[in-house]
Amino acid sequence: MSQFAIGTNKSYGNNPTGPSLKPRNARILIPLMATIGLGFGVYNYYIEAKSRQQMSLLEEEQRLARNLQLMDAYGDKNSLHDVQQALDTYNVR
Repeated sequence: MSQFAIGTNKSYGNNPTGPSLKPRNARILIPLMATIGLGFGVYNYYIEAKSRQQMSLLEEEQRLARNLQLMDAYGDKNSLHDVQQALDTYNVR
C-alpha cells in the first residue's frame, strides 16, 4: 500500500513521457530506415540492370539483322555480276 502513497517519487520504468522513449525509438527507427533505403537501392539497381540487358539484346538483334542484310546484299560473289552488285550496294550506303 505504500506504493500508492502520495508524494512517492519512485520510477518503475513505464513512464511513457520519460527520456527512455527516445533512445528506444532511435534503436528501432534507424535500422528500419537503413533497411528501407537499402531495399530501395537494390530495387533500383535491379531495374537498371534489367533495362541494360534488354537494351543489349535489342542492339544484338539489330546487329545480326544488319549483318544478314549485308550478307544478302553482297551475294555469293561467284560471278562478276555479283561483285558489281555488291559494290553498288556498298557505295549506296
